[in-house]
Amino acid sequence: MAKPIDIFSEDRRKLSDILGKIVAYQKSLPDGRAVELDELQRAGVLSPSDTEFMSSNSVTYKPHRVSNYHAADMLHMPMSGGGCVFIGPAGHPLSKRRARLGDLQLIVRNFLKLPRQRDELLLHIEFTKHDGMGVASQFISFTIRSNVWRQRLPLLRTVAAEFGFSPFQDNEVQGRHALTFRVSADADHTAATVATLLGRGCGFPDDEEIVYSAGALDEA
Repeated sequence: MAKPIDIFSEDRRKLSDILGKIVAYQKSLPDGRAVELDELQRAGVLSPSDTEFMSSNSVTYKPHRVSNYHAADMLHMPMSGGGCVFIGPAGHPLSKRRARLGDLQLIVRNFLKLPRQRDELLLHIEFTKHDGMGVASQFISFTIRSNVWRQRLPLLRTVAAEFGFSPFQDNEVQGRHALTFRVSADADHTAATVATLLGRGCGFPDDEEIVYSAGALDEA
C-alpha cells in the first residue's frame, strides 16, 4: 500500500527530484519530445534508486512533451485513503477565447468530440478570477469562491437534476466550494446541459460573451 504523502514530505521531495531530472533531459533534446520510461532508464536519467522509489510507491509516469499544457499529470502517486498526487512541468498559460452563450453549445459539443485522450479534454469557463466551470467528457464541475456565485449553487443543483445529474462532490475545498457532476459520454447531452446551466443556472443571457480556454485547443 502506498504511504501517506504531504507537500512537505520526503516522498514529495523525491518525486519532485525525479520530475526535475526528466524535464532537464527533455529540455536537452532539440524538440522537447515526450520520452518513454525505458529511454529514461537506458539513458541514465533515472537512477536505480529512482526506479525503486517509483515501484515501491506505485508511481506511474505518463510521457508528455515538456511544452504540453496537460503535462501537469506526468507523475502520479496514490495516497493511502484514496487520494493521490499529480505533478508535472508547468504548462504555458492557456489562450482565452470568447463566444456568445448562444454559440457555446455547439463549441462544447465539438470540443468533446476531438480525437484526444479523454483526460486531455478539459474546457475551462471563466466567470471571474476566482469562479468558474470545467467541462470534460467525464464531468461538469464548478469552483466557486465569491459570495455572489455561492448564491447560485442551489439553482445549479436544481438545473443539473433536471438533466439527471446529482453531485458526487459538493463541499468546501481550501476556501472554495466544489460542485461536480459526473456526466455520460454523450457529447450532445453534456453540451446541452452546459448551455442550460450557464443560462438558467448562472443567469447569462444568450448574447453574453463567455470566456473559455482549453489546452487541447491550444495544442491542436
